[in-house]
Amino acid sequence: MTVAAEARDLDAVRAGLQHWLTARHPEADEVRVGPLGKPTSGYSSETLLVDALRSTRDHEVEDHFVARLPPAGGGIFPDYDLSRQAEVQHALVKSGIPAAKPVTVELDERWVGAPFFLMERVDGDTLTEGYVAAGRLREAAPDVQRKVHTEFLDALADVHRVDWEALGLGVLTPPGARGLVHDIDRAEEYAAWAADGEVPSILTDAIAWLRAHRPDPEPPLSLCWGDPRLGNVVYGADFSQHALIDWEMASIGPAELDLAWFVGLHDVTAQGAGGDLPGFLTHDEALARWADRMGRAVVDYRWFEIMSLLRSDSIYLRIRVMLLAAGMDEPWLRGETPGQIRIASLIR
Repeated sequence: MTVAAEARDLDAVRAGLQHWLTARHPEADEVRVGPLGKPTSGYSSETLLVDALRSTRDHEVEDHFVARLPPAGGGIFPDYDLSRQAEVQHALVKSGIPAAKPVTVELDERWVGAPFFLMERVDGDTLTEGYVAAGRLREAAPDVQRKVHTEFLDALADVHRVDWEALGLGVLTPPGARGLVHDIDRAEEYAAWAADGEVPSILTDAIAWLRAHRPDPEPPLSLCWGDPRLGNVVYGADFSQHALIDWEMASIGPAELDLAWFVGLHDVTAQGAGGDLPGFLTHDEALARWADRMGRAVVDYRWFEIMSLLRSDSIYLRIRVMLLAAGMDEPWLRGETPGQIRIASLIR
């Protein structure tokens, strides 16, 4: 689900998209947009499935889009830059990385009451958040599970190997804002914002530890996905990768930020589920697979795992603040998180 302070009127969005498409295609005799679909996963931008039909005297054209809008009334990030996401996806498509092809970014809010990013829809489905415990990947044969795991690590390394400078993606993190000192500063600022100033002491301890143990020299810069998870891949029925999705956290930084986000969060999830999928690589095998694809060794994985757990747990704190404010008060919204417990074990 998308966490937002308000619910968006999807009928109004549908009508607005229909007006927008009509204006964009004056040659059409009629444009119709069907009821909007809404994926069940996701905690960031609001994602909508859009089916449109354009009719002329001679023929009909069907379009199938995905629209992304900022959450109504605020979300888990202070700002939502849809143009940034579109630029990254355009560059990825250009470089051969499987991604949804951007159609347009509309910044004029008069159409649907907010800016929106429209992209071509990719056939396939995403995995559920709890794929380790249940779902079609859990039910798949071990050799299929291994294929999914290894191909994801390969795709992640391929993202990290793209020539981000040649693709014009240096604007994601300008030169004066690059480096782990800046990454720690941004993580600290976000944690304070996300938790409304009530940052758990284990996270402040983690920030202090990260400052004291920063890798020197730092790993080389890469394009970082920001949120590399199996749930952010569109898979075909045979588990082939059709698209890597959700690029709103993309940046320029050490590729280990992504590697530790994926491997570290997966390890925490598998531990909570009572064990990993039988076909998945071990922790060390996963790091070795990525390193082999990258052509270099992993640098200071422990440091980057702590950083990734800090960042992910800060996002969870924001989700918790919003859910509590919305009236939800479940036991899992209170107390230490698995990520905080893992951080404590790593910084001792």
